[in-house]
Formats: sequence, structure tokens, C-alpha cells
Amino acid sequence: MVLKPTILVSVGKLNFPEDVAAKLSDVGDVVYVSGDYSIRLPEATAVVVSSEPVNDTYLAKAPKLGIVARFGVGYDAIDVHACTRRRVYVGYTPDILSAAVADLTWALILGWMRRITEGDTYTRTEWEKRQKEFPFGWELTGKTVGFLGLGRIGAEAAKRGYGFDVKMIYHDAIRRPDLEGKYGLKPVGFEDLLRESDVVSVHVPLLPSTRRMLGRNEFCKMKPSALVVNTSRGGIIDQSALAEALEQKVIAGAALDVFEEEPIPLDDKLLKMRNVVVTPHCASGTWETRRRMAERCAENVRAYLEGRRPPFSVPEQSGYSF
Repeated sequence: MVLKPTILVSVGKLNFPEDVAAKLSDVGDVVYVSGDYSIRLPEATAVVVSSEPVNDTYLAKAPKLGIVARFGVGYDAIDVHACTRRRVYVGYTPDILSAAVADLTWALILGWMRRITEGDTYTRTEWEKRQKEFPFGWELTGKTVGFLGLGRIGAEAAKRGYGFDVKMIYHDAIRRPDLEGKYGLKPVGFEDLLRESDVVSVHVPLLPSTRRMLGRNEFCKMKPSALVVNTSRGGIIDQSALAEALEQKVIAGAALDVFEEEPIPLDDKLLKMRNVVVTPHCASGTWETRRRMAERCAENVRAYLEGRRPPFSVPEQSGYSF
């Protein structure tokens, strides 16, 4: 009897449904794992991972491993060079979560500007008492929204912004004249984006060059009325500098789905600020998107186990066949 390859899935059945796992039953045995699953790594031929670090230490425990399928588009927790040295593919799920993240980006912008979370609490606990007035919010009309990064997600966010009466500017290493004409976007320098924007929306990947890209100096260049929105990666923003800027009213507010440490500690300063709206890194958390992500991970795993190159491997492994 020939044993099937073992596929470890660390993202849970909610994210990787059993019926998707069942579609891999002819090529491997799917095993759901949680917590510290390192004891299972020696048997793994494929893994579907969340945000746990995949580095030399991890790989040394998995001598049979041939593919790491990242359940998501960001793969900064995966040492791609270490995987490549060990002839291990790294797959990910590009394209399919852009719409969901763009939706949440605008939900955060509108939620902060119209004080949605404050309004919910006020309605539940204060309104009937009529002891204090609910504070005004702000309109989007006439505001300038600056997109820091105009990749897939930034482009989807700009597409949604086109429906509002706002001026849209962007800063990216790559010019996008197609989107400039389509959505009325204007390319600007990094510092111009900081100075001109009423809303700075972050859509860049976490790289050595972008880590803490927004810090004390950058906040000081923004308008005192500026809102910073981050649905990208927490490490893009110097979180302590952000808290300081908010405390000192250097900028007006922040709306965040991602943080430098996740989960964010309950005693973190940001969670105690009324001018901050937060969500728990859930930008891709829709039923439709998560299922598509699971199916794409399954495609990558199946391709490898059938002796083919995974169709959605990371750009750094372009041209490699193991």
C-alpha cells in the first residue's frame, strides 16, 4: 500500500472548508493542524499556512516539504530565499482578495469620517438620555484621497473612490496612466501626497524599503485634519509614532485593519483613542473571498503533487521548476 502525501492545513476549516479539502483526497491526505504543529512537519509534503513564520528553522523540520501554500496575498512571513534554496515552492493567492480589501478600505474611511462606531455606542447607551449631543462628522465631498501604492488593491480602492466627489492622487514606483485616465488619478511625489491628502490610504507591500514608511517625520508633513488608513501591513506604519501623532493632534485620526503586533494587545494606546477606528485584520474576511482563497491554495497544492509547477507561485520564483 502506497501512502498518500500529507497536506497540513493550519488555517482552519472555516477558511479551508472540508469540501475544498475533499477535492484533494485523490492526491493527498489533508490534516488540519493548529497551535504549535511542528511535531507534524516531518511528514508534510505540502502545507497551507496563515501568517506563521516559514524560515530555515521551520523548513529544517520538514524534509519532505515541496510547497508552502500561503493563504493570502502577503507573504512577508515566508523566507522565500530559504524555500528556494531547499527547492520548495511558495504559492500565494493574488488578485482574488483585492475587491474585499478595497471594500473595507472605504468602510473604514466612511466609518471614521461619519463616526459610525461612536454612533453605534451612543445610540445603544446615550441617545435616549439626551444628556449630551452626538458630535458631527465630516463629508467626503471636496476632500483629497491619496493612495500610497496603486497595485491591485490600490487600484480597486481607486475604482470605488471614483464614485465619490473627491480628488484622487497616488504615489507608486510604477506609473499607471491607464488608471489615471480612467479614474482621474494624479501621480505625485511621496511628500506631495503626504502634504495634499485629507485621507492617506496605504496599499504597499511590507518590504525592507517600506517598513515603517510612515513615521514621526511623515506625520508631521500631513495636514492636522488628515486621516491615515491602513489595510495593507501593520509594519508599514511606526505604530508608536502614530499614537504620539494622534495624542499630540499632529494628525486627526487613524482607521486600521492591521498592526505591528497581531493581535494588538488590549492595553495598546491606540485602542483607547476615540479618534481611532480598528478592525481585526479582517479585510479579506468575506465568505466569497475566503472560499476563493482556499480554492487557489488547493490549485497550487494539487499542481505540485501532480508534478506540475504551481500556477500561483510568488514572483521571486518566476522561472524556477523544482
